Amino acid sequence: MINVVDLGDLQEPKQVHGIELDTLVERQRAFGYTQEELQILLLPMGENAAEPIGSMGNDAALAILSDRPQPLFNYFKQLFAQVTNPPLDAIREELVTSVATFIGSEQNLFDETPLHARQLRLKEPF
Repeated sequence: MINVVDLGDLQEPKQVHGIELDTLVERQRAFGYTQEELQILLLPMGENAAEPIGSMGNDAALAILSDRPQPLFNYFKQLFAQVTNPPLDAIREELVTSVATFIGSEQNLFDETPLHARQLRLKEPF
């Protein structure tokens, strides 16, 4: 994997942009975050490094059928469920489970070129 770069191998950035708190709510609204998502899902993850606890179902109307304004990306979401039996646990079963995440273009599956491997590998999603 010549073109895959591990995140840990990258140099520290010379400049890191700060958080613009005065536009935070506007940006959250622009990207479709609701108060429910912030309070129930994101807050526990940020405060306690805990898994979010929420409903397993999604009873929201499809974007195309909703009367409420929707972010553009909601029109391209797929609704599906994936369940493993027995359940897989990446912490207790690390020999057979990986939480590694690759970021980058996947290219055409029917054509193999060096561009297919130009990706960034994260050991874990967060």
